[in-house]
Amino acid sequence: MDDYLGSGDPGVDEFVDVHISSFASWDVVVYFEHNAEASLDLGELSKHLGRKELEIEFVLCGLAEGGLVRGATGPDGIARYSLSPDPAVHKVVTRFVELAKVRELRLDFVRRVLAGMSRS
Repeated sequence: MDDYLGSGDPGVDEFVDVHISSFASWDVVVYFEHNAEASLDLGELSKHLGRKELEIEFVLCGLAEGGLVRGATGPDGIARYSLSPDPAVHKVVTRFVELAKVRELRLDFVRRVLAGMSRS
């Protein structure tokens, strides 16, 4: 087992280990935390993040399966994505972003992401 510092918040540590499987997923989560009311299609989100649509689509599928992001098809037939309205999701996402501002914790989160990526 990898030796992690831990954030001091078991809910955030579990969130990172389960949902932040790449830096693209980190970017999506942070974007939606900063833009909690946003509802974007894949192209718009990819453009805002400066990432390829295929990469973001893969991330969105995983985050949607995990209940963090929801996708809804509008009357125009285009799927739009937004942060889950669940208050528990908002709480853990906000706490993650807050803790990631602390250098030591951010580096620990980065180590966790890299370790998870190497196992994939």
